Amino acid sequence: MRHFLTVTCVFALLAIAGCGSKDDNNAPIGAVDASTPAPTGEASAEQVAKEMRGGVSCPAKDANPRAAGAPIDDVVGVRPGMGWNEAATFVMCDNAMIVVSENTGRNYDIQTYGQKLRQGFDGRWAEARVVKSSRDYLREMSEAAARRSGNAAAEPLPGGQSRFYVSTMGLPGQERVISVAREEAYAEGKQPTIESLTKALMAKYGEPSAANDAGQLVQMWWMYDPSGKKMQQGPCKMSVSPDAGTSLSTECGITVGAQIQTSNTNQGLARSLAVSSQSGAWGYDLLMKTEAALKAADASKKARELEDASKNASAPKL
Repeated sequence: MRHFLTVTCVFALLAIAGCGSKDDNNAPIGAVDASTPAPTGEASAEQVAKEMRGGVSCPAKDANPRAAGAPIDDVVGVRPGMGWNEAATFVMCDNAMIVVSENTGRNYDIQTYGQKLRQGFDGRWAEARVVKSSRDYLREMSEAAARRSGNAAAEPLPGGQSRFYVSTMGLPGQERVISVAREEAYAEGKQPTIESLTKALMAKYGEPSAANDAGQLVQMWWMYDPSGKKMQQGPCKMSVSPDAGTSLSTECGITVGAQIQTSNTNQGLARSLAVSSQSGAWGYDLLMKTEAALKAADASKKARELEDASKNASAPKL
């Protein structure tokens, strides 16, 4: 029987507290020390990046390299199965301006029994810190409302920048990467050709299982079943974007997707490239095991509470 699970996409940001080695998902790196006052005042984007990146050490190193012969599954080094901190380190090592923030609004549809699970993080370009007045905030809120009411298109990623979304799952402190998505926008004058990007993608990931050239978008997918056998077509195509939801199927192993958006002025040039990777059956199994472990822990806690109540509760007055 085919099983699917999807992640709900509602966006929110919270600074990560935890990054470092693969075996210590709670070691502080990539965030301002919570024990010290938060930085205030005007600051350049470069200063904000320095504050938020903490003691990250680059280049990042993969503690458990991909097995020989296994499907190539990384996006700029980030792979399904990596620990939270190791993945965050690879993301920040992509560029000295990238900072990581926990995303608390994109959650898998499982019961967490009141436990706080880190289910994903964003990697974004640091922005300058500007001191704003209440009038500034009101103006921004009004402008945002006007854009929503007019169904205005979201601003594209600025040229020369990249961004990530990494989804994770596991017991608190043991979260592992299920999927990773990265988008890079190219600056004017530095846009690569569509041909060079497709050749680079095939040089890394091999011949695609499926491809589609729709003019403005060029898409490619590499799909494998849970045993690692390459699939042709099939049900494992994924949406390719840091904004796309994650859909996991027990029929799918590693799936990698790429999407090239062409330049508005020259369809032979690329405006942006997005690449995503996920592990479907393994990710689904991790979600189910995590939920089962949380359920067992909750049942054990309630049993202890009942036992304690039978020993220590006050006798009722009737």
